[in-house]
Amino acid sequence: MKKALIVIDIQNDYFPGGAFTLENADEACKGAVEAIEQAKRDGWLVIGVQHVSTPDSPLFKPDTEGVKIHSAVAAALGDAPIVVKSEADSFFKTNLEQIVRDAGITDLYLTGMMTQHCVTHTALSSQARDMKVHIIAKGCAAPAKALSDLALQGLSARCRVE
Repeated sequence: MKKALIVIDIQNDYFPGGAFTLENADEACKGAVEAIEQAKRDGWLVIGVQHVSTPDSPLFKPDTEGVKIHSAVAAALGDAPIVVKSEADSFFKTNLEQIVRDAGITDLYLTGMMTQHCVTHTALSSQARDMKVHIIAKGCAAPAKALSDLALQGLSARCRVE
C-alpha cells in the first residue's frame, strides 16, 4: 500500500481579508499542516493543489495575493510538487493522475478547501476510481461548518472520512 496526501486549495482568498472567507479556515489550515507533517514523517508522497482562475473570476485571480497557497501550508509543503488546476476536480486537465500513477499510489488522502466542492469533486473523480480515497476532515473547510460536515457525511458513503 502506497499513500499520498493531496492538499487542495488552501489559498489566501479563503481566509479573512480574502475574496471568499470560509468558516473555520484557520482551524482547517492548522489541521492540514498537521496532516502534511505526519505524512512526511510517514514517508508518503505529498502534493499541493492550487486553483488558478481567470482574471475576471471573483477569486483566485492570477498574480494576486488571494491565489497564493497560505503561507503556513506552503511552508509545510516545502518542495512538494504543486498541481495547478482551473476546475473543481484536481485531476481534471492536470498532471495529478500521472504523478500518483507513476508513484504507484494505492491510497489517496485528501484534505483542503472547499469540502463540498473541490474536495468532493476530487474524491469522486473518475481518475481516482481504482484507488482507496480517504478524507482528512480536520483539514477541511467550507463557507459554513455545517456545509462542510454535510459534505463529509455524504462522502463517507464512498470514502473513509478520518
